[in-house]
Amino acid sequence: MDEGFANILKGMQPAKEFFEIAKAMLRDAWNMRLALALGEKEALQKQLADIDGRLEGMLDQIVEASNALVVRAYESRIDKLESDILVLQDKINKTVPPKGRLEDCIELSLSFLSNPCNIYNNGDFTLRQAVLRLALNEPLRCSRNGVSECQNFRSLSGV
Repeated sequence: MDEGFANILKGMQPAKEFFEIAKAMLRDAWNMRLALALGEKEALQKQLADIDGRLEGMLDQIVEASNALVVRAYESRIDKLESDILVLQDKINKTVPPKGRLEDCIELSLSFLSNPCNIYNNGDFTLRQAVLRLALNEPLRCSRNGVSECQNFRSLSGV
């Protein structure tokens, strides 16, 4: 890593108050997403109840039907509704994230904020790219002598 970039990255240490603000912002964003997910889950459950009602109606009609073609048509519709039910149940199960997931999701963000240089030095390629994206306002360019030519760093210490 370029020595100049390393020094700037080491200096990107935010104030403690910044962490509390960042945690509050991440928690608020999580709660907003959770509220949307719960609303989506409720809508999916209504759709599931509607399909269940239609399925019950078709089962009643199949009992009353005497024509084999009509019975087969109802059976194919019932198969379609049953597959729709399975898809909806899967969506319902995946809509709301499990409890305790908030801390897992914000751990990397807070870890970056606390010491971006450590993540850059010890992380894999993907984490290094994330640090560069979060630390730089524009792509890092290197000159012929290998020195970075990016003067547009993001500042965390002034927050």
